[in-house]
Amino acid sequence: MQTTNEQYAESILRQYGVVPELLQSYSHNVWRVGTKEGNYALKKIDKNRAYALFMNIHSLSQRGVSSVVPIYKTQQGFYFIENQTDSYYLMPWVEHQEEREADFKDSLMFKELAKLHNITVKEKDYELDDITSFYEKTKIDWRQDEERLNQFVDDCEKKIYMSPFELQVCSFATEIGSALRFALQKLDSWYDEIKEAKKHRTAITHGAVSFHHFLKDKEGRGYFISWEKARKAAPANDLIAFYHRYLRTYPMFCDDCVDWYFEYSNAFPLKDHEKALALAYLAYPRQFISVLNKYIEEKRLKRRKGERKHVTHILESYWLAKNIEYVAGRISQIEEQKKMQSTQSSS
Repeated sequence: MQTTNEQYAESILRQYGVVPELLQSYSHNVWRVGTKEGNYALKKIDKNRAYALFMNIHSLSQRGVSSVVPIYKTQQGFYFIENQTDSYYLMPWVEHQEEREADFKDSLMFKELAKLHNITVKEKDYELDDITSFYEKTKIDWRQDEERLNQFVDDCEKKIYMSPFELQVCSFATEIGSALRFALQKLDSWYDEIKEAKKHRTAITHGAVSFHHFLKDKEGRGYFISWEKARKAAPANDLIAFYHRYLRTYPMFCDDCVDWYFEYSNAFPLKDHEKALALAYLAYPRQFISVLNKYIEEKRLKRRKGERKHVTHILESYWLAKNIEYVAGRISQIEEQKKMQSTQSSS
């Protein structure tokens, strides 16, 4: 017996002329549709994001980006079917052949990401006033984060007994402080470089780069899916967001992460100021600072929740910061070595 959701999905598919033999709920927002002609993916997104998604995919297809899974039209010529809150669209089902764990070693995703940025990149002028304003605001914000961390540690060390959370923060503070100083140093480097260039590049970024959003077909071709967060932005934003998601795990020294960066930058070379800003945002311990700020705010409002939850979150954010420290440090080291070799070769 069909559920109400299955009946609704079938009513949508009828508008495409698709008669399903199999309807499988793959996730909360995705149906796998099996037919005599082949398999499809029926996806649901928020109605307010549908137009932007269509424009992004249409623009990429027009520019010859082959790693985009196309959207089918209904029999009436529409790309989306809408109700009061959601939009639905149909695209081919791309069967990936490997489990995600095995696929983690595959660098194809970063080569395809570089292709995407190469095809869509544009250079724009950057007014010095805007550069300085962004730099000064960001530096003030990060300095305040550093001061807040130091003040929290000073206050805790005056206590006879610390809470488990306070003890963890004090134990991690030196290393988190180093990450903040590294980020500030790279921000300064970016400012020095960009003042001379006065130009910056944007491209269409995927917005949610992940191995879970990159599939390979039987021929080994790669396809990005889940373009709902795509937008024009600095190309390196895709890398930064990927690392912040991928490295949110147990402690590890991810040499593959370093290799993936250079796979990408070999195909889409980043300028010196782009490298500096990317490393600044990569190294900035955003999650650790966010957890600390939330704890301080809840304490101020006397809305303290379970100490165990706060301790878990601060430990996870510390692991993330340390995982990123290794990757950002190795990338910075290799880039400096390349720069020195280039200088020696030209002299």
